[in-house]
Amino acid sequence: MATYSCVVGPLARVHVTFVEELKTYTEETAKEIAIKHLTSTECETWMTMQANTTRKMEWLLGRVALKEAVSDFMLETQLTTVHPKDLVISRSEEGAPIISWAVPNELPLPVISLAHTEGVIVAAVASAEAVGVDVENADRQAPTVARVLTETETKLYETERITLLSAVVAKEAASKAVGIGLGGDLRRWPIVHTEGDQHFVTCVDDEEIALIVDFLDVPNLVLGICIVV
Repeated sequence: MATYSCVVGPLARVHVTFVEELKTYTEETAKEIAIKHLTSTECETWMTMQANTTRKMEWLLGRVALKEAVSDFMLETQLTTVHPKDLVISRSEEGAPIISWAVPNELPLPVISLAHTEGVIVAAVASAEAVGVDVENADRQAPTVARVLTETETKLYETERITLLSAVVAKEAASKAVGIGLGGDLRRWPIVHTEGDQHFVTCVDDEEIALIVDFLDVPNLVLGICIVV
């Protein structure tokens, strides 16, 4: 795996990990990765998971990426060395990843978010209330998205202030940051404005929600992060 880190202001970091095709990982290699990074409980969960090889590797490498991102963040911001096995990743009721200590520790941990697309895993960490991240390969075709754009989004698209992929990524990142999720409907999260590398997103279910999604300059990817402070 090859990873590099993007700094997003003083609050957040994004780790981008390029992985081989998930089916190419041998069982022995996967076990070595699991034993090195997972707690015994997490390792047992992974080994007994009823899923195909691709899904199991996606689950495993996602947790590895999150733990490595948190470890690097803790070392940088709090000068504290954290081993991957010191951390446990669970899920909220909505399915969002949550990081906690494997044993009691008073040091605060950052909030986290995870995204993946073919060949890429993205882990975001932030000292904030919440964070959401999403990613797409820049060459992905998404013509059907145009059918569900709002009138405002259509104008932004026609004037090249958004793309179909940036619209999808912005909506996904914003919905992850709030912890609600897209709910299968892109129209729930309209983009109302853009400015530079930022998309401004709201939610039709809550007029008070107003979020900013920052797009990072990563070659061949459309990558957006939403930080709630």
